[in-house]
Amino acid sequence: MAPEYTVTTICAVLEVSVSSYYYWLRSGRKQEEKTLRLYQKIIEVYAEVKGIYGAPRICVILREDKGIDVSVPTVSRAMHRLGLRSIVSEAFPQKKTWLNEEEKLLIVNLIRGLKISRLNQVWTTDITYIRTVHDGNLYLITFLDLFSRRIVAWGLRRRQTAADVLDVLKIAVKSRRPGPGLIIHSDKGSQMRSALFREYLSRHGMAASYTSLDHSCDENPAQESFHASLKKECIYQRRLLDYADAYEVIRGYIDGFYNSKRIHSALSYRSPLTFEASYSNFE
Repeated sequence: MAPEYTVTTICAVLEVSVSSYYYWLRSGRKQEEKTLRLYQKIIEVYAEVKGIYGAPRICVILREDKGIDVSVPTVSRAMHRLGLRSIVSEAFPQKKTWLNEEEKLLIVNLIRGLKISRLNQVWTTDITYIRTVHDGNLYLITFLDLFSRRIVAWGLRRRQTAADVLDVLKIAVKSRRPGPGLIIHSDKGSQMRSALFREYLSRHGMAASYTSLDHSCDENPAQESFHASLKKECIYQRRLLDYADAYEVIRGYIDGFYNSKRIHSALSYRSPLTFEASYSNFE
């Protein structure tokens, strides 16, 4: 078993004062929080202007309307990292689909500490395995509105490619018609990091958000909770024979129960559809 060293001992060996170490630690965390707040403000402005403006004009709004002292290069780098660009600009550059050092810089959790206050502000997504007797493993792809907990689109596929995930997202976009600035939050699966997926998001004014490089399941809790409910309340209660059987069972749960009838404590014990209806009436 490796020996454990105290902060005091390590600082002494490195010839660094303990107070300097803790100052560095606090400064790093404060800078990370400051950067995250800036990203969230950039997305907010981007949504307000319907995705039309690029970094220079967004920088002006941040400085003059939001009181944020920031430069155009900083906003430009942030928008590149977020995958945001003006909807009237040239095509989004292609990205490699494996997680190299350059792409690690694009991995940012945009919803950490974000106040979720409206529909179509954040959608979460994930893929989970559905086992059947005759057709083996199938893949359930879902998109969930984080404000209402509604499953806005789902698809049961025999594969789990980026194209499969994108097809389900297109169903949600066609149904919900979100404005620019929608955040799509997911884990770091290759499908959601692919050039195909990120290009679609950028072309439609959406921002990609990911669980952190060293994340735990608490960075996508609503999605994890939905999968747990689906499997405990539905999937594990029966023996699924094949694709057709699994599809009908899942359709019955999501469309016939989860969205329309299942109450959530986070929604004051209302179902997602009831909550959305009351929210729309309030607006």
